[in-house]
Amino acid sequence: MRWSGRVAAVVLLSAGTASMSLTAQQLTLEPRLSFDVVSVKVDTSQTRTPMTWQPGGHFVGSVPVLSFVSIGYLVPVYRIEGLPTWARTQRFLVNAKAKQQPEIEERPAYYRGLLVEHFHFASHVERREMDVYTLTVARTDGKLGPGLRRSDVNCDQAIAEARKRNLSGERPGPPAPGVRPACGAIGGLAQMTAGAAELAPLVNMLAGALGKPVVDKTGLTGRFDIDFRAAPPTGVADGSALATLPPISTALEDQLGLKMQTGRGPVDVLVVDRLEMPTDN
Repeated sequence: MRWSGRVAAVVLLSAGTASMSLTAQQLTLEPRLSFDVVSVKVDTSQTRTPMTWQPGGHFVGSVPVLSFVSIGYLVPVYRIEGLPTWARTQRFLVNAKAKQQPEIEERPAYYRGLLVEHFHFASHVERREMDVYTLTVARTDGKLGPGLRRSDVNCDQAIAEARKRNLSGERPGPPAPGVRPACGAIGGLAQMTAGAAELAPLVNMLAGALGKPVVDKTGLTGRFDIDFRAAPPTGVADGSALATLPPISTALEDQLGLKMQTGRGPVDVLVVDRLEMPTDN
C-alpha cells in the first residue's frame, strides 16, 4: 500500500464505539446475528458511503469486504490472511434492516452474519509467530516527553453523550482546525493529536502504521494530551511534507519519551477459507 501525502483522519472517542484492540490475541468469531432485510450490490459509483447505523436498526454502507471482516471479527487487516484481491478493492453497497436498534457492542455480530449469509464466508484461527513491538517508557526516571502530558479531565459525560449520538445515527466529525479533540484522538498514518485520551489509540495507531502488533508495557494509566508526528515507515514520496518528519522510533523518544523494542511472539491470525462474490439482490 502506498500512502498519499494526505493524512487519513480517524476520530476516536473512548467507549464511543465498539473498540478494536490491535494487540488482542483472542479473536471474536461468535455470535452471529442476522439482518431481517438485506440488499447487497456491487457499487461502481464514485460515491463512498461510510458504514452508518440509523435509527430503527437501519444500516447502510459502501465499503470493501475487508472492512466487514476487520470490524466484524475485531482484527486488524495485517492479521487477516487469504482474502482475494477483490475483497480489498471492490466496494459493495449494503442496505439492511435489523429487527431492532442494536447496541453498539452488537454491531460486529451483524457484520459476521452478513459475511456468512451473503458472501459464504468461512474462516479459522491460526497462531503464528510474528514480529512484535513492545512499547515502554524510554527514561529510567519515568519522565515523559513534551508531547505526552497527563490530563485530569473527567470524560464520563463526553463519552456518554458520544454513545448517545452514535446510537442515534450521528457520525462524529473532526474537530475544527487547530482545536484539540475533547476526550478523544484524531490521527492517521503515523500522526496523532489527542485530548484527554487513554494510551490505547496511540498504541493502535502505531500498530496500524507499522503493520505489526504493538504491546503496551509502559505501565501508564489514565488520560493524556498527545501530540505526535512521524513519517510513515513506507511509501513516502520524496519531497513531500511527510518525508521531512522523523522516523517513528525517533519521534517516539523525542516527542513522547517512549521507545519500542522488536521481538517475536505468538499472534492469532484470521485465515479465510472461503469467500464468494454475492449475487446482486
